[in-house]
Amino acid sequence: MNKWIVAKFGGSSVKDAEAMLRCSNVVENNNDIRVVVISATQNTTNQLEFIARAGQRGDEDTLHSLINELIQRHSKIAHDLFSSEAVRKELDFLFDEIKFVGAEILKERHYTPKIMDQLYSLGERISSLLVSDLIRLRVPDRKVLFLDARNVIKTSSDFQKAEPQIDVIAEKARELVIPHLNAGGIVVTQGFIGKDLLGNTTTLGREGSDYSAALFGEAIDASLVQIWTDVAGIASSDPRLVKDAKFIPTLSYDEATALASLGAKVLFPTTLLPTKRKDIPVFVGSSIDPSLGGTTITKNQDQKFKLKAVSTLQKKEYAIVSFVGCHLDQAQDLVENLKNSFNDINVEFYDLTSVSVSFKIASADITNALLRAHEILVAKY
Repeated sequence: MNKWIVAKFGGSSVKDAEAMLRCSNVVENNNDIRVVVISATQNTTNQLEFIARAGQRGDEDTLHSLINELIQRHSKIAHDLFSSEAVRKELDFLFDEIKFVGAEILKERHYTPKIMDQLYSLGERISSLLVSDLIRLRVPDRKVLFLDARNVIKTSSDFQKAEPQIDVIAEKARELVIPHLNAGGIVVTQGFIGKDLLGNTTTLGREGSDYSAALFGEAIDASLVQIWTDVAGIASSDPRLVKDAKFIPTLSYDEATALASLGAKVLFPTTLLPTKRKDIPVFVGSSIDPSLGGTTITKNQDQKFKLKAVSTLQKKEYAIVSFVGCHLDQAQDLVENLKNSFNDINVEFYDLTSVSVSFKIASADITNALLRAHEILVAKY
């Protein structure tokens, strides 16, 4: 294992020039951060979807308005960061690509998953270009390589849900990434996007930038993958809804994966697969204030039964409230005790694993059930 760290910055961490400067500070303050994976700026992926839908409807005015707003927003970031003239020109090429794809959708009144992946990719390609130039300016003694992730993250041709080709990714990383790292450089690249073996742009699924970071970590045999967001780690529940939620210092891969799969929004559910294969720790922290610490995820699990967090997941006709922890399948009468603790909220047993126990609830009860579940967690466990 190398000392190299992969640091991924999410959309909220690169939402504007000020946020990008905070990201650069994180990189500057840790010489072991060698691969920087960047998401699209906050709400850009949604905006690209709106552009495609406007084109599909034939709404030319809205299409042009959305494209112009996106261009102006990113041009302002470039201005605020004093981006180089070369980067400004490259941005113009990317803006022209958005206009071209938008015009094609408008002409055809239709878009395919393949075209959408091409459009999606522009969000990450724009934001990563801005961040790479910023880091190059702020760390002049290190060679910064701006890498097109599509040249490394090779995937299947399943557009919008592409499967990474692990062996090919490892080969491409040895060819294009590791020599630069061995020479002491920093690589800045994109999350979320890849390319199939026919050269078509693909994506790993919405919120797939975490997965990209883990894939890069696996490919370079990193010592750590960092996921920087706008919260200080993974909390015992959704802190937007549960005011007394506490951040969890440590989780196992299985616990964190269960939380992500059962509705927690901090991690993409497949993120931990590559890091688990290589036993690479994952750190989740806040780029707004890195001093707050965060959550470290490893293979290690507590030796005894413990409940750590609660989450909710909305299904089509019902919702699920879940408790996550370790050795849950070994705890006597756990399901019955938890079920009885919900009092007047009607819950029905749904599933039990070693790291989670879930109950089915009415969709209308989802918020109350989450609040009650966290009260149970705090009071009894």
